[in-house]
Amino acid sequence: MSAIAGRCLVTIALLLSIPACACAQKEVQGGDQASHVLSSVHLQALLETKPTCLEGYRTNQTGMLSRIDAPPGERAESTFTVETLSIPSAGVLIRGWLYLPRKAGRFPLIVLTNGGGDGSRAIKSLSDWIAPILAHCGIAALVHDKRGTGESGGNYVETTYDDYVTDAGNSAVYLSTHRNVDPRMIGVMGGSEGGRIAVLTASRFPIVSFAISLVGTVVSMQDDRIYAQLGGYRTRGIADSVIDEITPLWKRSFAAWASNKPADHDKVNEEIREARKHFARDLLPFTKAEMESIPDFKVVLPTWKSLGNDYMTEMQHFTKPWLAMFGEVDVVVPTQASVRNILHYMALSGNTHYAVAVIPRTGHAPVDVETKRMVRIDNLVLNWLNANVLRQ
Repeated sequence: MSAIAGRCLVTIALLLSIPACACAQKEVQGGDQASHVLSSVHLQALLETKPTCLEGYRTNQTGMLSRIDAPPGERAESTFTVETLSIPSAGVLIRGWLYLPRKAGRFPLIVLTNGGGDGSRAIKSLSDWIAPILAHCGIAALVHDKRGTGESGGNYVETTYDDYVTDAGNSAVYLSTHRNVDPRMIGVMGGSEGGRIAVLTASRFPIVSFAISLVGTVVSMQDDRIYAQLGGYRTRGIADSVIDEITPLWKRSFAAWASNKPADHDKVNEEIREARKHFARDLLPFTKAEMESIPDFKVVLPTWKSLGNDYMTEMQHFTKPWLAMFGEVDVVVPTQASVRNILHYMALSGNTHYAVAVIPRTGHAPVDVETKRMVRIDNLVLNWLNANVLRQ
């Protein structure tokens, strides 16, 4: 259905099917701040340089890494352990799995946040993929079920992004006293929806000292949704003239959700009903009552209920190390608008400890849209961590 077309789930598996935009976005301009956007040469080096900890190993979709030179039939041994936890957070228990290096000591920790949606396994696939890599390389990693999904408590349709920030932050606080966690080096990482959650968590929780985001939007909630919605239509081949006609109605619908005022919904609902006389239903917003009663829309309700939240203003106070990764041809997240906002707000905050990576030929998934090969963001993440966090 059209209202779901713009939904962004960051997963290694599912996002491979999201097509790339046919036209690249305009180049970023930002004066001195633009120096924080990694050059193509520097970015390529970070992507292609295999960290020392991964030499001799091959990563897998999930689970332990494989030795490249292992003799046939050799029984592989995991380089990490997994501890199951139930973490209290604002009245619910969050089920988590703590990946720990298989050696003694206290390690840096990364709390991994989830992509959008309520499919517990799908929205964790980025986390399930990178947690073993991090643990193999000496960094503890927490994978968890998002509130209201999987084995975690809570009612999914009643959640908002603020709940996910609270749960990620409380997980960091809870694990800061773990015998194997170094409380001085705790970060949060996520993709898509989880990318925004990661940065907000780092902003709000003092225990979190750095953030990593992958295709995490940095525009207003309403701008994010309209970009994703219209991007979905363009991918379907809907004519620009039609998109231009329906865009104002979509904006008014999102504004009504943001205001949470019955009168605003009543007005836009009448416009929706009138527009259905001229356009196919799947090109238009649905009424509030339909969104709340049709089972297929359950998956997007937390996002729609978060549309009135201002997540941009607090960015002007963000001063922690941050790696922000984007796909150059993403049709789900407005890459160039997000980069411009990062440069703007980091200039206001005075933050000089951040880097922006715009990965060529990459959309919402870490896959080269031309070669169809996976982009090694694990190399990028580990190399950035080694240079900017772990050696400090």
